[in-house]
Amino acid sequence: MTTAVRTSSLPARNDVQSLPSWKLVLPRGGYVSSMEAFTTAMGVPGFVLLDLGTLAGGKDAHRLLGLRYLIANGEVWRTHFGWQRPLEAALRRALLDEERVLELLAAAEGLLARIRDTRAAITAADRDGFARYLEGGLLRALKRREFDDERFLKFLILEQDEPSLRDQAAELLRSRAGDLLREDAQVLDLLYAAVHRLDSYPATTVSAGQLKYVLVADKGEMGVRATREAIALGKIPVVLYSLQDDANALQLRIAREGGGFGVGLEGSFRESYANFTQIADKVRAEFERRFGDGWQDELSRAGLYPGYGPLAENAAAIRHFRQKNIVFVGPMQDVVESAGDKRKFRLMAQDFDPTAVTPGIVIDSDDPGEIQRIVLEAHAAGRFTFPGRLKAANGGGGRGQAVIPTVEQVPQAIQKVLGEIKAYNWQPGVMFEQNIPETIHLEVQVLRDRYGNARHFGMRDCSEQRASQKIQEEAPPALLRRYPGLEERICGLAVQIADRVGYVGAGTVELMFKEGKFYFLEMNTRIQVEHPVSEESYAIKRKRSRVPVNLVAWQMRIADGQPIDFEQDHVVQTHCSREFRINAESWNPDLRDSRDGGKGLFLPNAGIFDRIALPDTDPIREALEEKGLTDLKVRFDCGFEAGDVLVNKDPTFGKLIVSVSCKDPDRAYELLRLASLEVLKKMKIEGRQVRPDGTPIQGSPFKTNLQDHVRILRMPLFKRHSSDDDTGRHVNWLVAAFRQEA
Repeated sequence: MTTAVRTSSLPARNDVQSLPSWKLVLPRGGYVSSMEAFTTAMGVPGFVLLDLGTLAGGKDAHRLLGLRYLIANGEVWRTHFGWQRPLEAALRRALLDEERVLELLAAAEGLLARIRDTRAAITAADRDGFARYLEGGLLRALKRREFDDERFLKFLILEQDEPSLRDQAAELLRSRAGDLLREDAQVLDLLYAAVHRLDSYPATTVSAGQLKYVLVADKGEMGVRATREAIALGKIPVVLYSLQDDANALQLRIAREGGGFGVGLEGSFRESYANFTQIADKVRAEFERRFGDGWQDELSRAGLYPGYGPLAENAAAIRHFRQKNIVFVGPMQDVVESAGDKRKFRLMAQDFDPTAVTPGIVIDSDDPGEIQRIVLEAHAAGRFTFPGRLKAANGGGGRGQAVIPTVEQVPQAIQKVLGEIKAYNWQPGVMFEQNIPETIHLEVQVLRDRYGNARHFGMRDCSEQRASQKIQEEAPPALLRRYPGLEERICGLAVQIADRVGYVGAGTVELMFKEGKFYFLEMNTRIQVEHPVSEESYAIKRKRSRVPVNLVAWQMRIADGQPIDFEQDHVVQTHCSREFRINAESWNPDLRDSRDGGKGLFLPNAGIFDRIALPDTDPIREALEEKGLTDLKVRFDCGFEAGDVLVNKDPTFGKLIVSVSCKDPDRAYELLRLASLEVLKKMKIEGRQVRPDGTPIQGSPFKTNLQDHVRILRMPLFKRHSSDDDTGRHVNWLVAAFRQEA
C-alpha cells in the first residue's frame, strides 16, 4: 500500500541527464530486455522487441529502436546487469552455431564500446551541426538503412542525451510527415522510430499507408458507422460479432456486402465483445485459416477499431493486442493509464492552469483510515470546504464517487467509494474535491496523430443527462456567446493536455462550468457517443471547398500512419447542432428509482423494428426560412433496419443530429430548437416489444424516447437556454423537471 498527498503538477517525463545512473529508460509500464536490444540492434534474424509487437516499420524499425535502447541503457546494463548470459543463452537456442554465437557476443561487446567511444568523442561542432544533419544527412541515412554510420550514431546519442536536440528532431518529424508519406512511407516509419520517445510506447499504427483491414469491435450504431467508413476508405471490414446475439446484425450484413467478413465470438455481450483474449485468438485463427502461410503479413495490415465499446479505454486489452501483434486503433496503453487516471489528469491540468481544477487533493491510498485522516487534515488547513465529492481515480459513468454534504459523513463516503473500487476491480487511489453544485457539463473534441499534430473541433455542451448519462448534446455551446475568448482558452488547454500525454487518435477533454469559471475533470481516451454533433457543426477548409469533418475516418487514417493534413485555423464552424440519443426507453412517472429514491425514471425495453423513417425536411426548412434559416441538416446514425431485433444490451440504438445555420447568429439556437421539434415530432420509429429471448410480446408496442425529447425542448428552462439564459440549467435539471411536471 502506498500513501501520498499531491497538489502540485505531474513531473516532466524522464530525461537521461536527470536520472540516477542505474535507472533504465523503458516504456511506462513495459520492458525491453538487454537481450532484445542487442539482438535487434545487430539485426540477428528472428529477434524482435517483444513488447513492441505492433511497431510500424518492420524489422528495420525494430533494429533502429534496439540500437536506441542500447544507447540509452547500455552503460546501465554493462555496469549493473549480467547481460552476457541471457544474450548467450538466447543466441544458442536460436542459432545452434557455436562459432556464430561467439562472433555475435564479441560484436555485442564491440557495439557497447563503440557507443561509449562515440559519446565521449562528441564535440561542440557535432552539437552545432545537429540541425544541418537533420535537414539532409538523417533522411539519407534512413533511406539507405545506414544505421552503422558514425554521424547517424552521433545523432542518436545527441538526441537521447540532450532534450533540446530531441525536440528539434521531433519538430522535423511533425513538419515533414506529410511530404514523406507521399515520397517514401518506409522512411517516414523509420524517422518515427528514430525520434519517438523511448520512455513511452510507440503509437499503435500499421506501417505508413499499409492499412488494409479494419477489425470492427463495436456493435449497434457505432459498429455500423465504423463498417461503412472502412468500406468508404477502401479498406476491408472484418466485423467481430456475438454468435449468440448478433449473427444477423446490420454491420455484419454491410461488411459482407462490402467484400469483408465476420469473426464470430462465443458467449454473452461481456463474454464476447469485452473478452480481448477470445477476440485476439479468434482473429488470429481466422486470418491463418483464410491466408495460410502469409497470414501474419496480412494481420500486420489490420487495425482493431474499438469504437466506444468495452475495449475502448481498456489498457489491459491494448497491451494484449500489442503482444499478439494486433494494432489497436486508438491511444497506447501507457497513455490510457496516464490520461485516464483522474488523479494524474488533475495534476497535469493544474500544471497548465492552477485555477482550472476544483480545490482538492489527490490521495494514493486504499486504506480508509488513512484517507479519512488526510481529508480531515486538509480540510482543517483550509484547503477546501464541504460539501465535497470523493472520487475513484479510475471510475466513470457516475460510478465510484460520493457526494459528502458535511465533514461528519466522510467515513460513509469512503466505505462506499472503496467498495465500488473493489467491485469494479479498479486501481486503488482517490481524489477529494470541493463540490461545485449545479454545473454545466462541457467537453472539447481533440484529434492528434502520431507525429505530434494536434487539432480541436470546438466544444460541446452535454448537460441534458439522466442517471449521469447524456441524452442530448449541443455544439458549439450556446452559453459561449456570453463569454468571448473562453472557448479559445479552454480548447487551447485541451490541446496542450493531448500533447503532454502523447495522445494518438480522437479523444475528449471534459470539464465543469459555472458562472464563467471552468474546472477540468478528465480525459476520455476514446471517441464518444456524441462526436457526430461536433462533426455536423464544423468543416475543414480546403483550397476550393469545405469538406465535412469525419472523426471516425480520421481515426482510421491515423491508424494508417497518415498525418493530419490541415491546420487549426482550417477548422471552421458552419452550423449549430443538437444530438438526440434515440433510446429504447421512455419516461415512467410511477416507478421509484433505486439509485436516488426519487419517483420517476427512464425505463428501458427491447423490440422488433417495423418502421424507421425520417421526415421530409423541405417543409420544415421552408417554414423556418422566413425566420432567418439558411440551412437545415438532419442526420440519423442507426444500428438497425426494419426487421431487426434490439435486445436490451444498450438502450441507445440511434443518434439524431439536427443542424442549422442562419442569417442572425443570435437566433440560431432558437431556430435549432424549433427545427428539432419538428423533426422529432415527424420522425417514425415503430415496432413491437420483445422478451429477453427476442420473442414479441402481444399487444405491447416498442417504446422509444422520441416524445421525451420533444417534452424537453418545450420546457420553459430549455426555451430560456435557446434564448441565451441558462438560469437553473445544470447536469441534474432534466430528471428533476420531469418529476416536477408529473
